[in-house]
Amino acid sequence: MASKGSKLTIGGLLFLGVISLFVVGSVIMIISMMMGVGVFETTEEEPETGGAYCEGGEVSKSKIDEVFESNAKGGGLEGKGDYIIKSAKKHKIDPQIFMAIIINETGYGQAEAVKTHNNVAGMMGSGDLFKFDSIEEGIDAAAKNLYDLYFSEGLNTPEKIGKKYAPVGAANDPDDLNSNWIPGVKKTIKQLNDGKASKAKCKASGGKFNDSGKDYKGKIPGWSNSDPGKGNLYTAGQCTWYAYGIRQKMGKPISTFWHDAHKWNERAKAEGYKVGSKPKKGAAWIAEQGAGGHSTVTGHVGIVIDVKSDNEFVVTEMNAAGGPYNVSQRTVKMEDGYSFIY
Repeated sequence: MASKGSKLTIGGLLFLGVISLFVVGSVIMIISMMMGVGVFETTEEEPETGGAYCEGGEVSKSKIDEVFESNAKGGGLEGKGDYIIKSAKKHKIDPQIFMAIIINETGYGQAEAVKTHNNVAGMMGSGDLFKFDSIEEGIDAAAKNLYDLYFSEGLNTPEKIGKKYAPVGAANDPDDLNSNWIPGVKKTIKQLNDGKASKAKCKASGGKFNDSGKDYKGKIPGWSNSDPGKGNLYTAGQCTWYAYGIRQKMGKPISTFWHDAHKWNERAKAEGYKVGSKPKKGAAWIAEQGAGGHSTVTGHVGIVIDVKSDNEFVVTEMNAAGGPYNVSQRTVKMEDGYSFIY
């Protein structure tokens, strides 16, 4: 994989010794080869949870042994599968995504940087690879970095992480290796998910998922392009324009200022709406950028009109089949990156 773009960061105060001696850290440049890392702190403190975080995304013991440990034999990460999951949970990131990234970046720990520097993410400073005293310290540093620079900013799916971590078309990627990053990580996640361990529920901000929203009991209103709902400022013909109008006609209005679809769940939660992971009739269904093959720029939104199970539902939507202004409906199966505004 090609090296990543440079990042600038400022070192903090580093506590030294066991007495009141301290030194003010100097300003340094951090160059990110793979994950764009800043100055690391390896304390046992839990990170703040006011920003983004994930629940679930477990990797079962059988998958740790079958997928990870069986391929990590003889490398620098042999026997460390359990610790990788533990570190992901401690830093409030999705364990499946974290393990999948480490697998893809280090070849199950066979990379030289792992063996010589205990560095599982190619993290660099002042032109040289960071060297950690133990492999556990290196794993924790990578997890903290993934939280600080990605999950805390709402970048909590392979698609969202990949756009920043391994952007397609980057000047330092002439062989277009970055185009393989998202598919590679997603393929590994599927290998780690045995269908029994829970999938991650990732929230950009504002607290945990709340699945207590109730089904809409009425009939979903009809639609007319000439009557998109009062105060509808979304771009005419787009999925957001349609979803806003339908919700208003249902008597369950939403804001006209939430911008692109992928931002709706975060902004809805901030305004007091219940946002959850289970489909319910009348809910606005949100697909994050790239989730389920939807737009990597805007995401997508539709309205749930029928629920077959927690993993399958029917939506009505605009600008999906037939382009702008065209209304259609389809059955959708749950994917990572889907959520619902009740």
